[in-house]
This record gives sequence, structure tokens and C-alpha cells, in this order.
Amino acid sequence: MGNQGTVSGGADGAEDEIGGAARDAATAAPTAAADSGAAGDARMTAAPAADAGAEPAAAGARMTDQASGPAEPAEHQLAEHQLAERQPAERQPGEHQAAERQPGEHQPAERQPGEHQPAEYQAAERQLAERQLAERQPGEYQAAERQPGEHQAAEDPPAICIPRQRRPLRDAVNPARAVSALRRHHPVTLVLIAATTLAYAALAFQRRWIADDGMIAVRTVRQILAGNGPLYSPYERAETDTSTLWTVLLTIGGGLSGVDVARVAVYTGLLCAVGGVLAALFATARFHARLSGKSRQLLVPGGALVLLGVSPFWDYATSGLETGLEILWLGLCWLVLVVWCAESPDTKRQCAVAFLIGLAPLVRPEFGLMEAVFGVAAWFLIRPGKRRTLLLFVTAQALPLITEILRAGYYGELVPLPALAKSASGSQWNRGWRYVEETLKGYFLWIPLAILLIAATAHLMKKSALKTRTTTILLATPVVAGLLLGLYVIKVGGDFMHARMVLPVLFLLVLPVLLVPVNAVLVPAVTATAVWAAYCGSTYSVHFYDQKHAVAEDERLGYQQWTGRPNPDTSAAYTAKELGIGESIASWTAHGDRVLTSEGGVDIPLNPDLPFPFAVAAGRLGAAGAETPLRDEVVDTLGLANPLGAHLTVTAPGRPGHEKELPWAWILADYGDPAVVDHQAVVGGVPPEQVSAARHAMSCGALKELLDSTRQPMTLGRFWSNLTGSPGRTALVVPADPFAAEKKFCG
Repeated sequence: MGNQGTVSGGADGAEDEIGGAARDAATAAPTAAADSGAAGDARMTAAPAADAGAEPAAAGARMTDQASGPAEPAEHQLAEHQLAERQPAERQPGEHQAAERQPGEHQPAERQPGEHQPAEYQAAERQLAERQLAERQPGEYQAAERQPGEHQAAEDPPAICIPRQRRPLRDAVNPARAVSALRRHHPVTLVLIAATTLAYAALAFQRRWIADDGMIAVRTVRQILAGNGPLYSPYERAETDTSTLWTVLLTIGGGLSGVDVARVAVYTGLLCAVGGVLAALFATARFHARLSGKSRQLLVPGGALVLLGVSPFWDYATSGLETGLEILWLGLCWLVLVVWCAESPDTKRQCAVAFLIGLAPLVRPEFGLMEAVFGVAAWFLIRPGKRRTLLLFVTAQALPLITEILRAGYYGELVPLPALAKSASGSQWNRGWRYVEETLKGYFLWIPLAILLIAATAHLMKKSALKTRTTTILLATPVVAGLLLGLYVIKVGGDFMHARMVLPVLFLLVLPVLLVPVNAVLVPAVTATAVWAAYCGSTYSVHFYDQKHAVAEDERLGYQQWTGRPNPDTSAAYTAKELGIGESIASWTAHGDRVLTSEGGVDIPLNPDLPFPFAVAAGRLGAAGAETPLRDEVVDTLGLANPLGAHLTVTAPGRPGHEKELPWAWILADYGDPAVVDHQAVVGGVPPEQVSAARHAMSCGALKELLDSTRQPMTLGRFWSNLTGSPGRTALVVPADPFAAEKKFCG
């Protein structure tokens, strides 16, 4: 066994070589005979000596055979059984003495040191060696001490290695393992990964900002930190944030740092986006190493150039919205699929993967589609048994299920209000396609996508590794997920923010080719993509304010112009534009007035029965919320933070997310002083009869229950009523016309 050296081939080839060597040794056996008892004693001594000489070579082979990969558990048991038959664990002195030979009888051949052992014995040793870890602790393979006079062969049997228990969390932060993982990649590849990540971080930082919608989440976090709970205004429980996990992250960051929550949102988003890109780049590098069988091949940026060429990728890395968190979740899911799921993870890592994938609906509700795709892919890669499948399913669904129960019990709805306000369950295919097309045409994205698709297809057709189940699953997962998410974006009609909903789709589609190998097929494709990225990254070809019928708006450019700041990334940038609200509230407070006011300058006496002194009706919800005190009510005229408005029928079709403008009749009926608004037209075009009809409708049937679910004090009974009634309440539709609503709910 000492002449085998390092085993680099497959197990079948090694067994054929061992079998051939055993047959040659049997054919060449000498036929010398010896009659004396002394010769028999010599054989007794020579045989163990030969075994002892062969043992260090076998141990050396075991140390190097690690690279061939772990054997199946059944093979491990078979190997132990074979060794037990070949070598008993305890041998007594003289147990293996040969039977006395009669004069003239043929003497069996003695095995010389280094000579091959029987084929089945070597195969058994090899199978055991394949079960041993590459890293051994000091003293792990020490043989048991031999007692004086004990036969030497007692220490001959190879020690059985018990693998060291893996600890994924400790291993993940182990510096030695991190360095070892980096050494798997080509040095130039590591430099290019670092350069790409830093370039993306620099571009995103240079264009940092926070949108008005991002300021909505900021006020919610401020309410939580003030002890009022996860709501926008204390008067009613309204879930204004689409991403539950994003709200949690901002609450933790704001609570620990004590700084402006808007600034926390900007930099948390930036860190998430950069972390997601970095994780995705390393995952793609490992994917190509698996595809080619070369761990240190040179890779260059391919699809990563799309991230550097499309400016919305930089804009929404910050913005105060959860887009950065989406990129992080997608990058981590891609990483665990390639690094863990494709390499037989242990139970702890399987549960970690399930937990990560299960966070999808907490990142965004529609990411439930991504959870299904990544979850099915992980299952096919791991192939757990029935009990393990059940464990992983529970691990993935436990937190989302608990969150959904708390949402339904606290808010009385199954989904956040923005999903209802934007009619996310509806279908607007034509407008959705225009939204996607506007993004693709605006940055000439057809060019890099077509180039990378053709080049990647030509490259992959030559790879035999693509025929394996594991590689095929890894390649198909992000592509299928991206296409499904793109189909959803088209179905719901896109968004009013330019390109924002398309970014996760593009990121998924280019994941397998973020980095590509250097060869004659891919290098020209990368060169053409780099030229496109340089052009699009240095010019801005989308001019929304020159288009009369644009589907979406460039929100960053709009708020740059509105605030007058190149980087509106703080709350002060927005409160400075809404100083009139704060000044008016201070003046009314000094005079003891209670007022319903609006951004348009409407000032009306407030209903004296309401538990707050001021209400501010605003369409620019984030900016108004930044200036309005937390104790006061911000009346959202677009339904994102208004339970009644979110359930209205469409009143202003055309702009995604802004189609349910709350008519003034409902606002006056809900917040105005009845002694005033029921007797005179305080707002142009709103007769008192319409206000009275709206107030009557709010006191009847399902509409009354909708308002009670958000405004009554939270008790155990209220929680249970909200929970059980949430399905019907979520499906409720309120006619925007007060007279039609009065007829529907009051009869």
C-alpha cells in the first residue's frame, strides 16, 4: 500500500488497480518449504512485521485519499464490517500461529514489507479513509498503548476516525476557514470582485438620498421608539410599511445609534445592497468553479457590469426603501444554494438555509414567489427524508406564520395597506409591460442581456458539467425566479417609481453570469457589455419630464429639485420644505385651537370628540409626517396609511400606487367638526349632504367594523376579533361615492 501515493482518480479505478496488484502477488508467490519449527516461528514474527511495515503507508494513503470526497453511509458500514472480519479488535499472543506443517508440505508465501495486501482488505481501508476529515486534531489517530509482551499486531488495525462535530456559526467566523475559502479563487478574480464591489458602493454612495416613501417608514420607526407601537399615527393602527423585516432593521439601527432614523435608513440600505452584491459575486465564482472543475480559474465581471451601468441600481441602494434588503436576501440565497446546499450540508446548515429562505415574505410580500423557487431548489439539492423535510418546512414557515398572526390580530388585515392601496391583487398587464419596456429601452438593456445570453448559452453547451442535476438546478433557479417575478411586476402594472420594481428581476437574471471565465466566446461578450456600461453609466438617456405619458417618474431627480439638495438624505431635507405645518401647529397650540389642516391650505375646526388636537391631510405623506408631531394625526389622502382610503374603489386611474385619492367628503366626515361641515360647504365642490352620507356610512355594517378594528383599544378580545375577521376585512371594497357607500352598508 505504500506505493499507491495520492489517489486522484475515482473509487472504481482505484479498486481495479488494487485488484490487479493482488492477483499479480498471488501469481508470483514463492514455493519454498521449511520443515523445522524454528522456520514456523520465523513466519510468526515476519507476518506481523510485514503488516506493521505496510501500516504507515496505508495511513499515508488514508491522509491523501481525503480529496476523493466522502463515501455513502452504507459503504462506511460495509467497510467496518469487512475490517471486523479481517482483523479482530483484540488478538491474544499466538492466536495467529500457522498450523504445524508435515514434512515436505508446501510453505505459504510470506508477505514482504510494502507488498500489496488482499484487494478486499485494501478496498475496506480505502472506504474508511474516505470518511475521515481533511483536518485532524492533534492526537486524533494515536493508537492504544500496547502492554508488555502483547502481540504487536494488536495495534495494526487502522484507527477509525470519528469526524469532528461541525459548528456552522463558529466555522463561519473562523479566520482560518475564511482565508482558506479565499485561496480557492484566482488572485486576479479576487481583485476584480473587490473592485466591482467598491465601484458599486462608490456609485451608490455618491447618489445617496431618501424618498418621500422612505420617510414613511422613518415615522413608523419613530413611533415604535417613542413607545406608541408600529403605527403611523396613534389614533389608528395602520401598517404603512411593505417590508416588515426592513422596519425591524431600522428600529434596531435607530434604537442603537440614536441618530436621525432617515440617515439610518440610507446607510442601512447601502450596506445591505453592497453586501448582497459581494455575496452574489462570490457565489457566482463558486458556481463557475463547480461548472468547470477548476477552483482557481480566472473570472472577469460580466453581468456585474449591468449593476454598474444602470443608475437605478445605484439610486435604490439607498432611497430609504427596502430595495437594498431585497438585493441582500437574493445574494445570500444564491450563496447558500451554491456553497451549502450543493455540498451535502449538515442539519444545522440545512435549518439555516430554510430559515433564510423563509424570510422572503418579510422582505416583501411578493417575494413569496421567490421563497417557493429557492425552497424547491434547495430541497432537490439536499434531498432530505420525510422527517427532515417536515423540520425544514417548519423552520422556514414559523417566523412568517407568527408575523402574519400578529399582523392580522393587531391591524385587522392580512396584508400591509400599501398592497391594498396599489391593488396588488389586480391585473394591469398593458401598463405593466409599458413599465418594464420603459426601463429596458431607457438604458438599452436589450443589448447586454442579449449579448450575455447568447455568449453564456454557447459557453455552457460545451460544458459536460451542465448535464449533472446539481449544476442544472443551480443555473435554472435564479433564471426561473427572475422570470416569475418579472411576470408579477407586469401583472400588477409596475410602479410609479422608475425601474424600481425591475431591479430585483434584472439582478436575478444576471446572477449566473455576474462573473464569467476568460475564453474565446465570453471575452468579446464582456468587452461589448463593458462598452455599453461605460456609455449608460456616464450618460442619462431617460428624460421623464419631457414625456407627457410616462408610466413612471424619476423620484430621485424629482426630490432633488423639490428639496434643492443634491443628496436629500436626512429628515431635515424634508422638514425644511414643510415648515409651514410646524409653524401653524405651534401657533394654534398657543391659542388653544384644534384644527384640521392640509398641504393645500385648508384649515377647518377639528371634531372635538377626537383624542388629538391636530390632523394634517397630506398626499406627500413622508414629508408631512416628518414635520407633524407624533401625537397628532396625519391623514393620508392616497390610502397608504389610511384604512378607509386603502379599501376605496379607484378614483384617479393611471398612476400606479396613486389611484385611490380619498375624496374630501370622507375626510370632512371623519375629522371635521360636524357643527361646521354639516351645514356649509367648507371645501369647494363638497356639499354638506355628501359629508353626512359619508359619516352615516362609517357607522354601519362592515365599514364600521373596519374602522373599529383599527381604532378601538387593543385588548385580547379585540385582537381575536381582528384575527378571525381579517380575511373578510381584507377583501372589503368601499365605494368612493359616499351615497353609494351609504346604500351598500346602511341599506
